[in-house]
This record gives sequence, C-alpha cells and structure tokens, in this order.
Amino acid sequence: MSAKELNEMIVEKVNSLENWMIEIRRDIHRHPEPSRSEFRTSKKVEDILKDLGVEVKTGFYNTGLTGLIRGKKKGRTLAFRFDMDALEMDEETGLDFASKNEGVMHACGHDGHTAVGLALAKILVDFKEEINGNIKLIFQPAEEDAPHGGGAKYMIQEGVLSDPDVSAAVGIHLWPALKLGEIGAKTGPMMAASDPITVEVTGKGAHASLPNLGIDPVVAAAQIVNNLQTIVSRNVDPFEQAVVTIGKFIGGTRYNTIPGRVNLEGTVRTFNEEVRDKVEKRIKQICEKTAEAMGASAEVDYSRGYPPTVNDEKMVNLAARSARDILGEDAFVDIDRPAPGGEDFAYFTKEIPSVYMWLGYSEEDKEIFPPHSPKYNFNEKALSYGVRVLSRIALNWR
Repeated sequence: MSAKELNEMIVEKVNSLENWMIEIRRDIHRHPEPSRSEFRTSKKVEDILKDLGVEVKTGFYNTGLTGLIRGKKKGRTLAFRFDMDALEMDEETGLDFASKNEGVMHACGHDGHTAVGLALAKILVDFKEEINGNIKLIFQPAEEDAPHGGGAKYMIQEGVLSDPDVSAAVGIHLWPALKLGEIGAKTGPMMAASDPITVEVTGKGAHASLPNLGIDPVVAAAQIVNNLQTIVSRNVDPFEQAVVTIGKFIGGTRYNTIPGRVNLEGTVRTFNEEVRDKVEKRIKQICEKTAEAMGASAEVDYSRGYPPTVNDEKMVNLAARSARDILGEDAFVDIDRPAPGGEDFAYFTKEIPSVYMWLGYSEEDKEIFPPHSPKYNFNEKALSYGVRVLSRIALNWR
C-alpha cells in the first residue's frame, strides 16, 4: 500500500471516530480521578482495549495498564504513552460535561490524551498488516504526582518496557502555544527538570520590641530569598537556563513576636544535569551560610523530582516526517526553546530513544486558559490531528 493510500485511509478512519473519541474524552472529563486513584478511567480503558481484541496487561503502579498490538511484519517495539490522571482542584468551566467529582478536574488535557490513545488503538488494529514489529500503548497513572515520583518512574521499574522489550517511545501533550493542527518538538531538552525545595530557618524567638534578645529567622529567610536569586544571574552559564523560585514563606504567629523558625518552599527548573547539580550545591551553600552570617541556621531539603525531558534526534525526525506526511509541510513546528514545566515522560527519555511532542489547539480570537487553570479547556478538534500523527508514526516505524 502506498503512503498516499495509507494517509487517505487513516484520515477516513479518524474522521469516522471523531465523535466517538470526543464522547470518551467528555465521559472521562465528567469523572476525573486524581493521581494513583484512576480506577474508573483504567477500567474504561481496559474494557475498550479488550473489546478491540488488544492484548491487555494491568497492574502497573496499581492503575496503569498496557495494550499490545502485534504487527504482521518483523521489527522492534514502539511505545506510545498516554497519561490518565486529573488534578485536585475545582472546575470553573461551566461546561455541560464538567467534573462531577468535587475538588477534582481534568485541567491538563489528560482526558484528551487518553481518548487519543484509545482511538489510536482502534485504528492500528485494522493496520496490523502494515505494522513493523509491535505497538505498545502505555496508559499511565500519576503524571501529576511529582511529590511521589510520578507514574512513569514506577511503571518502568515494574517492567513496562519489557515483554516485549520496547526500543523507543512517543509522548504527546495538548499545548496552547501552538495553533490548531500544529505539532511541535525539538531535539534535546524539551521540558525541564522539576525539583521541589524546602528550607527551615531556625533562629531564637523574642518579643518584637526586643529583637536584640532573639535571632530573627524572618530577616534571615528574607535575605536567603534575595540571595538565591543570584544563582541564575551569577552561577549559571549565560547560555544555559535555570529558574529558582520561592513560592511559600511561612513564619510567625503574632504581629509583635519574633518567631523561632521560618519555612520556605520553592521549585528549581533546569534543563541538563550539570546545571542541576550546580544549582543544588549553590542553594545549600547560600541558605546555610546566609543563615549562619545572621546567627541563625538553615536546613535544606532539595528533592530530585522529574529529570529533564530530552528528545532523541532520530525520533524527532520520525515525528516531523510523519506530521508532514499526513498533515502537510507546515504542520510540524521546530520548537526554539524548551518549556520550564516538568513532565514525567522524562523517565522514558532516560531509558530509551524518545520524542515528546506538543499538540496545538489555539485559535485566533478565542480566549485560551492555560493548563492547571480552573477554566481550562481545549478545542476538541485537536484530538483528531493527534491521532493522525501518531498513526502515521506507528506505520512509519521500522
């Protein structure tokens, strides 16, 4: 079958599945489940895959599962990852399919990703004769669960990349900075490492009118916050990127009392491990020495969260060629610079050659609410573009 014929068949099948896919997305959106609790979503995915005759394996990190489609041609195994979890927040969209679960909302598009994965399965079961090797569909829990390490990490530890061994992986995420119908990626860092930090500054409490009798941790912590900002400007190579942000400053119980301690919480974003190591070292030095200079002490907890998401050049080329094959020459966007957000697909990129792509959905003159907003939503037409590209990647895989 020629490439043109394949494209025409894919487009025809995707068009016929569009309403089905949107209804699945809306059903999952109505019933969002937080990280590590995606029981209904996982069962829905399992039932649909089994109805399609796909080999299903469950039990990865509790709610994770895979679907395996064996091609008729010899070859290696390519994986596609789809995250399933929602965020713990209230929805304010006013949609008629808004969340029915109080305090939980699909505010990052994972409902759409899951629907795309199921539509991809429905298409590829009809193209087994054209598939080289195998396609493994990974439906992953807990992408948003950075404090616990992320679902990707644990699925990999539990063997999701074996039986059969996976040679490469593809991830996709709805993205508001790209136009509807565009697919974007770049070689190298695509998303940042995301590391949470906490700092406990300990002083000596006293009456506010007699500061000389105490050691003020508020002043010491304030100085620490200021000094941390010198890391990016004075310790990081100007041609590299990093972010150091303190988002919480907690201390004190009364206006006229110097507290005994202050707690700081923040995040660090970096794009390579060398910079990551340097920033961690400097944070600890600055916090400890600044506090010491003011008579206080500081204890730093720097947690290694998601690593950088780093794309493989050959996999980016495969994605670009596939997008242009089926969506047109202008559909693929070469991303100039990575995003500072964290993504646990990074664990796949550390293990095997991978590509993480962005799927655009923005339109002119339409207000866009970003991911993690209580008003977040996306243009559902984007889902069909995503399925087309992923289908083409699967069939171009060798």
